[in-house]
Amino acid sequence: MATSLKTYPTRCSTCATLAEAPLACSDCRSLYEHVRGADHFELFGLDRRYELDPADLHARYLSIARNIHPDAFGNADDVTRQLMLRISAAVNNAYETLRDPILRADYLLELTGGRSAADDKRVPPELLADVMMLREEIDEARSAGDVDRLAGHRRSIGDRRGEVIRRIEELAIRMDDPAARDELRLQLNSLKYFDNLLAQL
Repeated sequence: MATSLKTYPTRCSTCATLAEAPLACSDCRSLYEHVRGADHFELFGLDRRYELDPADLHARYLSIARNIHPDAFGNADDVTRQLMLRISAAVNNAYETLRDPILRADYLLELTGGRSAADDKRVPPELLADVMMLREEIDEARSAGDVDRLAGHRRSIGDRRGEVIRRIEELAIRMDDPAARDELRLQLNSLKYFDNLLAQL
């Protein structure tokens, strides 16, 4: 599902300069009011879709960061400076979310109508039993001081985590499919269990 979004006006409402940056006028540095409530994709002028070019995202981030740098607002009033600080924080948060494939999938899922992890804690039916067994085996290996078994568990759990990530990536490009969104929630929830297991190792 890709939605094209216009992220900034044709001209600055303050000085009428042709808009060349998404969040603030590159001439008079006035901040565009439309950024209030914008989602992460809108802030970077991107379509709402999972697939993106990391290099392009980084370039957009650097361009925006320069455009809203505090030095550019040294003579601004308090209201504008406070707005700039909020926008800067929003841009940083948006960048960290979009640059991470898992965070991006989770964010896009909720943005397109999927349930959040707080509202839907389901996992594939066989996962909980598998996790319980793995925890017991890890505890036994640790108690026995069996470093080889622990290393083997680390590899096998890492492999299973990789499989979940690949499945997440397959599902995240199909956000227009309700069944794919539903399974994506389960897979994202599953990933946390494997992360927790690896943290024990």
